[in-house]
Amino acid sequence: MALSVVYLISIVSLVFIVHLGDAERPIADLCKYTRSFDLCTQILNADPSSKYTNTAGRAEITINAAKSIVVDTSRYILDELVKTFTEANAIRVVTECSTLYDNAKAQLEAAIEVLYAYGAEEEPQDGIDRAASCLDSCKNSFSNATPPLAYPDALAQRQKSFQDICGVADDIVEQFELGD
Repeated sequence: MALSVVYLISIVSLVFIVHLGDAERPIADLCKYTRSFDLCTQILNADPSSKYTNTAGRAEITINAAKSIVVDTSRYILDELVKTFTEANAIRVVTECSTLYDNAKAQLEAAIEVLYAYGAEEEPQDGIDRAASCLDSCKNSFSNATPPLAYPDALAQRQKSFQDICGVADDIVEQFELGD
């Protein structure tokens, strides 16, 4: 009996040490394997919990940063951008973009769920990629409109920021999947 208690304590201690070791991995060490060291460290250092979480938690933090952009952009589209158009077709294109940004949010939320799902059939990167496709569809809807519309600089800047963060998130997810 005493031997099984010692064995159980040893196993629990080992699991705790392995988990703690991942959380103690410096942010800079994780970020040096991403496509944007500066952006990665900026995002993770902005969230105090990133110092105490593992690689999956840090991936979630970066995905949530991307999600924040799509939520803010959807709100911006409906609250500000739609007011700059008067033609019905243009207003339709802009409001559809808001829906696409909402869809991107849902895809990012699904990516987080997959991140923690044992044995999931898809990868978290799939959800991140689908979210990026939603934003590409928004951009394309401007050029496909009749008559074509100029893609607003504010949306282009937000889309670029989103893509940069998603790239970092993909890289962190990959490190998590590799067991780093």
